[in-house]
Amino acid sequence: MSRLVWYRNDLRMHYHRPLQAAQAAGEDLRALYLLCPDQWQEHGVAPLRQWFVLASLQALGESLAAAGIQLDVIDCGDFKGVPKALEAYVKRHGIRHIHCTREYPLNEMTRDRAVAERLAGAGVEIHGVDDAVLVPPRALKTGQGGWYTVFTPYRRSWEQWLREHDVASVGRIRRGEAVTFPGSRVVEQALSKLDDYQRQRDLPAESGTSGLSAALSTGTLSPAECFRAARERREQGSKGADTWIGELAWRDFYRQIMAHFPRVSRGQPFRDDTGWVQWRHDQEDFQAWCEGRTGYPLVDAAMRQLQATGWMHNRLRMVSAMFLTKNLFIDWRWGERWFMAHLVDGDFAANNGGWQWSASTGTDAAPYFRVFNPVRQSQRFDPAGRFIARYVPELAHLDDKTIHEPWRQPLLAPDYPPRIVALQGTRERVTAAFQAARDLASQEQH
Repeated sequence: MSRLVWYRNDLRMHYHRPLQAAQAAGEDLRALYLLCPDQWQEHGVAPLRQWFVLASLQALGESLAAAGIQLDVIDCGDFKGVPKALEAYVKRHGIRHIHCTREYPLNEMTRDRAVAERLAGAGVEIHGVDDAVLVPPRALKTGQGGWYTVFTPYRRSWEQWLREHDVASVGRIRRGEAVTFPGSRVVEQALSKLDDYQRQRDLPAESGTSGLSAALSTGTLSPAECFRAARERREQGSKGADTWIGELAWRDFYRQIMAHFPRVSRGQPFRDDTGWVQWRHDQEDFQAWCEGRTGYPLVDAAMRQLQATGWMHNRLRMVSAMFLTKNLFIDWRWGERWFMAHLVDGDFAANNGGWQWSASTGTDAAPYFRVFNPVRQSQRFDPAGRFIARYVPELAHLDDKTIHEPWRQPLLAPDYPPRIVALQGTRERVTAAFQAARDLASQEQH
């Protein structure tokens, strides 16, 4: 009789609870990854992210082999092919127990239900573990018994739960002395700069972020391992570490939203009334945004960074998303899909949550509609224009005042495109559009 570790977005050996539980049983052990390239296409997964997953999968296979565990990879086409392929595999190898990490997007949960139904009569027990989060989505409820939809009270409960449950105690998994794990060294090196994280994280010209987002999104690093390292630094007095732990809380928050409110997986807004917002669907303006030709230097630099590297600084994700949804008033779902089609760290829950936050359609307690001014953001977070100069070279010769507003002296930047929209009146237009949506929603209810 054998046990199986079914790998998904958790491509690691260290800090891996399903693998730990399977090894503790002391039975023969196999590992499996079910490749679904057609599902990647349907979900619009970035080619660079696909490459990162495949490279991580190869590295995992080598590490498992060194520990005496074989990793099999089967091409299922898409999620619909998974139940049949898994059923055939467990029968072929005499599998009676499957260990896996739970996933929360709607399609993944539908896939897992189909697997459970298919294997129900085959005597196979599935052991799902919440190893992709620090706090399980179903663990926290409000005082009224509902799920949290506002981040600040959620984080307070999240921190309390973590004080009561030592999730960071999960250890590394080893079978044989030949196996070594670089995970902890990567985390320690990345978090060594946390002390100045509060200030540096908002400056796109600096290397002030952890750089762990791609590894966390594919599961080559464990959130528990990251939390352990950050908690140690927080206990040593690092305020930056506390801020970074807050980012882990946001990560869990958006996963529990996705788990309990499946409409966000269907392209629907979290706030029902905002489903009535009459977004623009201007293909020409959208294409200018995609290509970094809006005429606003920080927005254009951000979009060109995405095209060039497959990654975008977090502050700039907010700036560029806010510009698309508020200044251009283009449907946030267009931007959400564009980011997923290009980001190496494209994470469905975090990306969706971030876009809905920017578009004011998501979980947000603020009674106003948030609007960023891209010029002020540029002047505040890239004051010398260093980041802009890096990705918008046609502006690199300008001084640190003109580079933020090149339209004031157009003859100095003849190759830079003109602004495609004026900033004046944005807040009023947005407020009016959302009020109209609320009125329509109210009429529909009555």
